[in-house]
Amino acid sequence: MIAAAKLVLHLIQSTMNIYWAYLRHASRRRRTYFMFLDSLRQRQKRNDRRRFQRRQRLRLRWYTLAQQHQSRAYWVFPRSWDWWDKIVLDNWEDHHWIEGFRMSRSTFHEIVDVLRPRLQRQETTMRSPVPVEKRLAVALWYLANGIAYRLVRDQFGLGLSTIGTIVLEVCYALELEMLSRAVSLGGEVGQIMDGFAAMGFPHCVGAVDGSHIPICTPGGRSEEYVNRKKFSSILLQGTVDHRGRFVDVEIGWSGRNHDAFVFRNSHLCAAMDAGAFIPGNPTLNLQGISVPPIIISDGAYPLRRWLMKPYGTSAGSAAHRHFDKVLCRARNTVERCFGRLKSRWRCLAARLNCREENVVTVVSACVILHNICEARGHPVSCENGDLRHVPVPQEEEEGLENDRDHLEEGKAVRDALAEFMYVNARQ
Repeated sequence: MIAAAKLVLHLIQSTMNIYWAYLRHASRRRRTYFMFLDSLRQRQKRNDRRRFQRRQRLRLRWYTLAQQHQSRAYWVFPRSWDWWDKIVLDNWEDHHWIEGFRMSRSTFHEIVDVLRPRLQRQETTMRSPVPVEKRLAVALWYLANGIAYRLVRDQFGLGLSTIGTIVLEVCYALELEMLSRAVSLGGEVGQIMDGFAAMGFPHCVGAVDGSHIPICTPGGRSEEYVNRKKFSSILLQGTVDHRGRFVDVEIGWSGRNHDAFVFRNSHLCAAMDAGAFIPGNPTLNLQGISVPPIIISDGAYPLRRWLMKPYGTSAGSAAHRHFDKVLCRARNTVERCFGRLKSRWRCLAARLNCREENVVTVVSACVILHNICEARGHPVSCENGDLRHVPVPQEEEEGLENDRDHLEEGKAVRDALAEFMYVNARQ
């Protein structure tokens, strides 16, 4: 019995020891847990105190800055206008103006007077507008030199976006105000006929040809503008008089199109077919054949009673060969005209850097300015570029039915002219 009692007491004592050990372990765990929570609370208090102190310092800093005088930022970044104001306007002679702007000072101011109503901007309390004279000068400098806007910006002391806006505004103003008066026959039909007659070609009112103007490839539609020379371009069809001034232009067809296709769809072709392009539409009677006013072209164009092209390989007589020689000499006026145009306004010789919808306006402005410079007798320096025009070679396109209808009439007129010119040359 005594041994059993001792065993029971031993078991009870062991159980109590295990229990008290468990209680001590649980107490330590609780103490550790509460210490951890207390450390988190202390850390949170320190972080809150730091954030409060940081906000206090920021408030003090902002308050200090608010009390200090702040210099105003520039409304427009300061640039120098000295080159234009103090060098060009004050010191440049006419030969400097012609070299830099392709025209004399007097011609420049004549154009300013015409464009002033469209280009004048209202003065505001924020800043003064760019003068009309400087606006025109900026556009002419870009068109004449074909350089990047940033170089024009540095030259004239204006912002980049301002340069781009001014160039387009001036081109639009030129197109609206001066295209109809600068590019037309006017009342000089008789003088033009006399000029071509002096070259040996009678009753001629113009020479027509096309020229490719390189452009930046329009996004997503590049294949529509790639010409036979594998670069993107638009076509400028020009009809010029004996002095190399444009009397009619057709601008905007993609360079992928053939010259003859553009010609067939031009207003010139429709007006000449209707007899409405030349005032009075005077005719010349040769060997019983009525010869209307004539326009001359190269072999890529369709033969019509009013559109003469060379015989080419079919020239079988001396009269035919003489006709081709005289026509070639007279038609050189249009090639030289395109050469002077691109030499004078270099933006047309390089890739024209403007959006597709603005290309026609910029090219029209160059044509207008070309005619003005030609009328004033302003020379084109050979340093500006090659004065020759190198057209993209094109094969003769297959004629359409309406051209076949005109073919026999065209051949009869050409034969009569060839005989008349050959007889006159031998006298």
